[in-house]
Amino acid sequence: MKRLILSLIVAVCAATLWAQPEPPQRQRHFDPVKFQQMVEEQLTKAADLTSEEAKAFFPLYKEMRGKQRELQKQMRELKRATPADEKDCVEKVTQVKTLQVEMATVEKDYYKRFCTVIPASKVLLVMKAEDEFHRRMIQGARNKRPKDHPKK
Repeated sequence: MKRLILSLIVAVCAATLWAQPEPPQRQRHFDPVKFQQMVEEQLTKAADLTSEEAKAFFPLYKEMRGKQRELQKQMRELKRATPADEKDCVEKVTQVKTLQVEMATVEKDYYKRFCTVIPASKVLLVMKAEDEFHRRMIQGARNKRPKDHPKK
């Protein structure tokens, strides 16, 4: 009789635990579309862009960011490669530095183009707002890190 009651209690406890909804898991998924919308909202607000200015500015901005992402991808691939010898290392370093110069040139050219579609004062505000936005995003990511995650 005691075994029956004990088995029944264990079965009921197991059933109630099994029926509990799972706690929501932290969202670690990066949504590039949502991120782009957040960037555009923040930059538009900070630089006080009109809808016409935003329509002219953001296609150029996205184009610049696309080129920069491609250059960053190439740099990452070069840095991840395992060089065979010292000569190969020198070549990889030279290629990475060339890509960094190219990235700066792309940014310089696009900032000149930005000044043709919106006033330079607003371009400066966009630059400041972009830096602040990325700083806040990085800080937010650090604050959301689990307690058991080691700090870098």
